[in-house]
Amino acid sequence: MSHACPVQNCSSQVASHLYMCPRHWRMVPKPLQTAVYESYQKDGRVSVNHREAVRVVEAAEAGRSAIKLPPGTRALTIYQPWASLIMIGAKPYEFRRWDFSLLPALAKLVGQRIVIHASVRRPSLDELNDILDRIEQGESALKADLAEPLVRQMSAAVGAKVADLHMAPLGVALGTAVIGQPRRVVDIFKGAVADSDRLDEHMFGWPLASIEPFPQPVPAAGAQGFWSWS
Repeated sequence: MSHACPVQNCSSQVASHLYMCPRHWRMVPKPLQTAVYESYQKDGRVSVNHREAVRVVEAAEAGRSAIKLPPGTRALTIYQPWASLIMIGAKPYEFRRWDFSLLPALAKLVGQRIVIHASVRRPSLDELNDILDRIEQGESALKADLAEPLVRQMSAAVGAKVADLHMAPLGVALGTAVIGQPRRVVDIFKGAVADSDRLDEHMFGWPLASIEPFPQPVPAAGAQGFWSWS
C-alpha cells in the first residue's frame, strides 16, 4: 500500500507507514518531525502537526522557487548568532577544524556561492554574553561595530525569554556568500583571537564574502556539513 506525498505538486508515492516522501520529510524541522510522530502514535490519524509539516515544506519550496540558484548549489548550516552575523558582514570567517578543500569532492566549492542556513539551535544567554565579553576584550574575529548591536539585541531577547528571535531567526536559509580557500587561523591572526568558546575548532578560517541576503528567510531543516540546496 502507498499514497501520494501530501506536498503540493509532488508526484512521489510514499509507503503507507510514511507521511511524506524522503526529500520533503528532510525539510521538516526535527522538533516538528517528533510532534508528527507523537501525535500519530497517540491518535492514529493525521493531526494539526501533520498539516503544519506540509505548510512548512510548501513554504520552503515556494521560497526556493523564488530564488534562482544554479543546480548543485550547496548549503552550510551554522548556529545563531553566527549565521546572521555572516549575513550582516560582521563575520568574515567561519571557523572549523578541517580544510574542506583537501577533499576532491568539495575543493570545487572554493570561489563558489553557497547558501547560509541558520540552525534550529537556540543560543544560550551565557554564549551570547561570552561573545560580547570577547568583543570588549579585543579577542574576537568579529567586526565589533557590526556585531555588537545584533548580539546585544539577541542577548536581551534571550534573557527575556522571547520566543521569536526575529533578529536572528532559526531553521531558515538567510542568503548566500562566496566561500574562499580555507586558511590556517595562525596565518590569519597574529594574536590569540577566538569568537566562540570552542577553541579547539579554531584551526581553519573559511572566508565568506560577497554576501547576498534573501528577500525573506526561507524555511529549511538543514544538515551537517555541506548539503544540497538545489
